[in-house]
Amino acid sequence: MQNSGWIGEVCGMLSLFIFIVANVYYPARLIANQHRPWPRDVAIFFKKYLDLHMWLNVVAFVLMTIHAAVTNDRNIFLYCSLLVTVWLTLAGILMRSKRFTSDTKKQMRLIHTQQAVFLVWLAVLIVGHLLV
Repeated sequence: MQNSGWIGEVCGMLSLFIFIVANVYYPARLIANQHRPWPRDVAIFFKKYLDLHMWLNVVAFVLMTIHAAVTNDRNIFLYCSLLVTVWLTLAGILMRSKRFTSDTKKQMRLIHTQQAVFLVWLAVLIVGHLLV
């Protein structure tokens, strides 16, 4: 295996692992929401995990981009998954910005958290890798 191929594979596996760790935030929060009101330590945990969720997704996005750039695995589905990842990453970063009104943030949150967008991303990513 070439050096760039090895780097691409490592970046791909790391990005997958980091995406999983970062996005466990949502099911964990859904489960925790069943047991409201939260104790103070649980609320602090989810506040810190939200920051971790955002930064881990940014790191995973960078690794995914490196993976896409150095591997020869390319097709329309993988390009689409990269575009959806760009959208989700930028929307997440913009949601955390303090420059927008709360109404604008609510609209962005709706777009960012739609499970359909995540499912589309997952589907095109899986189909893209199956076709390679």
